[in-house]
Amino acid sequence: MDKIKCPICYTEVEERNFKETYVSPYNNQEYKHYECPNCDVHWWEPLKIIPEFYESEVFEDYIAFHEGIGTRLHEYHKAFFKYFPSNMRGKLLDVGCGDGRFLRHAKEQGFEVWGIDFDKKSVENVKRNLGIDTVFAMSLEEFYEYAKEKNLKFDVITFFEVLEHQDKPREFLEMVKGLLEEGGYIAGSVPNRESVFEKDMYRNNSWVDNPPHHFLRFSKSSLEKALNFAGFKDIEVYKLDFPFIELFPYLEKKLFGNLDKLKIKPKGMVLGNERKARVYAVEELAEVSPSKGKAYILMILKLIRNAVLLPFALGYIGRLKENGMHLYFQAYKSEN
Repeated sequence: MDKIKCPICYTEVEERNFKETYVSPYNNQEYKHYECPNCDVHWWEPLKIIPEFYESEVFEDYIAFHEGIGTRLHEYHKAFFKYFPSNMRGKLLDVGCGDGRFLRHAKEQGFEVWGIDFDKKSVENVKRNLGIDTVFAMSLEEFYEYAKEKNLKFDVITFFEVLEHQDKPREFLEMVKGLLEEGGYIAGSVPNRESVFEKDMYRNNSWVDNPPHHFLRFSKSSLEKALNFAGFKDIEVYKLDFPFIELFPYLEKKLFGNLDKLKIKPKGMVLGNERKARVYAVEELAEVSPSKGKAYILMILKLIRNAVLLPFALGYIGRLKENGMHLYFQAYKSEN
């Protein structure tokens, strides 16, 4: 009987024991979904990253990474500044730095910031808009070799929404550990597969949480086990809350379908650039657009939408606690 190995704990499972299949609209590849009986990670086979998927902009959210730097932190970034030890600073490497918004805030908080991303367009965007020279268009494997040559070690390594993309996650975590100083920290996030909001917004309605974009799905316990297998200590995993304000786009999608493409049009008119409109939320437009009047009109329209959806949103208040779309984690490399 043919068997395959779990990419986290290497437990063997029978190839025929997949849970479901998925055919990607990107490459027409059929993927099979497996669940590990030992560490409880869920993953897809064939497990193979396609780097050009990210630069090709087939997945439209990556257009934003190529056009500008968002000013608003994601919930998992906010969790870092909430939970990470306030007395811990030093040299920080952000793996999969995207548009660099986290690097900008980390630098403001006193870190010496470095970043890598195998999407060259994202790296060019960060260098162009933030003026940070220590950002490299490299995979972690390539940067690992570069760091060995330069004798580089880091006090903190972050990877937000990165681990679920990996085709060799155990090796990824071990390389991260190898780049850390003794006593150094890791921090980051992954999608929370147990969140009903994550299932509704992504898994059931788009290919965001499917391959070749995401290959791995974690629960709190499976993420703790993955970090433990890689040898990290004092592992903390937090189920983030679902922000009340995010109920409005959630309900909009649930009731009316995905209107994101339609909403890009008026934002593009305000900015005079439809590609760049993907970078900014409506609330940010007044800060970056010369047409402040038009930006305020869009803000008013958004408030009207929220007012219409408010009665529906109130019914979800009891489900927000620890039911956010992300798991935030941090741990450290033992000096022993």
